[in-house]
Amino acid sequence: MNHERIATQALRYRFSAVRGPLAHPSELELEAMARISVTAAEPSVDGAIRRLASCWCEFGIPLEDLTEPWTSYRVTQLFEEYPELIDALDDIVRVAVRPHAA
Repeated sequence: MNHERIATQALRYRFSAVRGPLAHPSELELEAMARISVTAAEPSVDGAIRRLASCWCEFGIPLEDLTEPWTSYRVTQLFEEYPELIDALDDIVRVAVRPHAA
């Protein structure tokens, strides 16, 4: 699986739930943030992607959907049943926005 594409979708999904000026990055900004989060080689990002992929598969969502926009009702159900997965998304966001915070 392409970790950068997964991180892009995770960032898109997480930012869609947030209101504010930074909540709607462009596609290029999302891809750049995903690249930053993956290339940072942070164990928290690797772990987040593993947790997401594991729960995704256990929940019965096709693995290839992990790299596409997360808009299906099954994804909504997944996050409703496993709200702790929001922490995994936040791990990716934290690393992705670190350069902007510095």
